[in-house]
Amino acid sequence: MRNLTGYWMGMLAAGAVTLAAGCNKDNETGAVTSKANGETSSAPSSDAVEARDHALIRAVNAIPDKSNLTIYAGDSAAFKNVGYKKTTGYEEIPDNLFNFQLKAANAASGEAVAQNRENLHDGGHYTIVALPSEDPNDENLRVLDDDLKPGAETSGKARVRFINGLAGDTDVDLFIKGQKDPLFDGVNFKAEAGWKDVDPASGTLVVRPDNKTTTLATLANQQLEASKSYTFVVVGKPGKYEIVKVEDTVAKDPS
Repeated sequence: MRNLTGYWMGMLAAGAVTLAAGCNKDNETGAVTSKANGETSSAPSSDAVEARDHALIRAVNAIPDKSNLTIYAGDSAAFKNVGYKKTTGYEEIPDNLFNFQLKAANAASGEAVAQNRENLHDGGHYTIVALPSEDPNDENLRVLDDDLKPGAETSGKARVRFINGLAGDTDVDLFIKGQKDPLFDGVNFKAEAGWKDVDPASGTLVVRPDNKTTTLATLANQQLEASKSYTFVVVGKPGKYEIVKVEDTVAKDPS
C-alpha cells in the first residue's frame, strides 16, 4: 500500500477549511485484508493509521460509461485510471476535510463531473463510490464510512451491505436464491442500506426490482462466511446489470 502525499497543498489551493478530526474509538480494527477484482490487498491497523493522523480510503467505479476515472482529494489524484467495476485497495490520506472530485482519466485540468466534501476521522476506513446519473456530465460521488468491525466481534455472523448503483427510480431487492425473504428490501438509487448481520450462507445472489420476480442481476457460487464483511453494488445499464463484490477480513485490534 502506498502512502499518498501532497494533500495539504491541494487542500489549501481548494480553499478547504481544515478541521481537527477526533479519534474514532468505535471503529478500531487490526489489519484489513480485502478481496476484489480477483486481487487481494491489505491495510494496516487503525491504531497505526491513527498514529500518523491519517485515514484510509478506497474507491469503486460503478459508472458503466466511464471505463477509467481519476478521483482527486483536493488537487492531488488519490486514485488514477479506476476501471469500471473495479475496486481499489485502501490508501492513506490525512484525516481532515477534503473536497473529493471525480474526473475522467488524464483530465486534471478539466471540470469535475461529480464532487463530495467529507470530513475524515483518524484511523477510519472509507469507500468512495462513483455512481452514474442520467446526465453524464453530472455524475454522483458518495463517501461511505465503512464502519468495519473485527471478525471476532461479529458473533459468528457475516456482515453484508448493499448499494443500488442503477441510475433511475428503480428500487431493488437483494436475495439469496431459494430464500423467501430478501437480505435487503426496497433499496433506492444511490442508497447504501447499512450493514446487516446474517447467518453464514451459500448460493446465488439475485437482484430484483422491488416486490417483483424479474431478475436484474445474479452472482453465482457465493459464500457468506462468518466473521467476514461483504459489500455488494449492483451496477450497469438495461440489458447488462451486474453485481460487484468486495470482501473484507478484519483482524482484531492488537492493542
